[in-house]
Amino acid sequence: MTQFGPVYKGNQPLSRYTRWNRLISEGKVSQDESHILIAMSANEGNLDAVQSYDSEILTAGASQKTINILGEGELPIQMNKFKVQFPQLFDKYFKCCGWDVHLKSGKYVAYYNNSTGAELKALIRNGYSAETYGKFIPNKAVAIFAEAISTDEYKELQIIDFIDRLRLALNILPKGYNYKIGSYVRSNLGKATVLDHHVNRPNNVSAYFGRALDYFFAKNPGISKNPDIWGALHNKYEREIIDFYGINRSGTDMPTRYMELKKKL
Repeated sequence: MTQFGPVYKGNQPLSRYTRWNRLISEGKVSQDESHILIAMSANEGNLDAVQSYDSEILTAGASQKTINILGEGELPIQMNKFKVQFPQLFDKYFKCCGWDVHLKSGKYVAYYNNSTGAELKALIRNGYSAETYGKFIPNKAVAIFAEAISTDEYKELQIIDFIDRLRLALNILPKGYNYKIGSYVRSNLGKATVLDHHVNRPNNVSAYFGRALDYFFAKNPGISKNPDIWGALHNKYEREIIDFYGINRSGTDMPTRYMELKKKL
């Protein structure tokens, strides 16, 4: 069923983020990691993007974190990090404007004017329909959220979360194998492809990367399954694995997304 709601695409891509050099000099991000994030985030969204038009209550930021229909999800977790690290800024940009996040039954839950779940979803989408599609309709909840995540502190939090996710994804064991994905994948393209999948289908990365390895070793039975001894042929082997994985991953438009990454990396 087609759903209608507010869409703010934003105007702050990671490629125009002004604090990369500082993050790199402080050792929070490497030069290669910055290239990976810039390329991969083009498949997702801008740092200040906020929308509500699918099954989720709200989707926001460069890695498109969401508040799910229960009011939970990765976005409330990120909101809470901001609340803990920058309490005064959280009060100024979120709490004083109606948004808040609370721990409830072990889950972080987002609220707007004390509403969450289906009630909040309906509130945010009130006034949107097929007739209003493409037209500007003021939406206070979305405007407040977009301003909050546009602060320098929140943008840096988004980037650090993105890097943490990249490192987490590379530490996953492919299904049926004993070496972490990061042992097979050393190129920026390979790492970006894994991150791209993890952002969209985190629970499927192990299985689908394992399938790519199955395909590769079935074609090349004489090659060692230990990538640490591939030596000078590592890049060649990795590219064959990633070319298969990139277009066969689970998710929406994965072949197209992979081709876009190849253009950039």
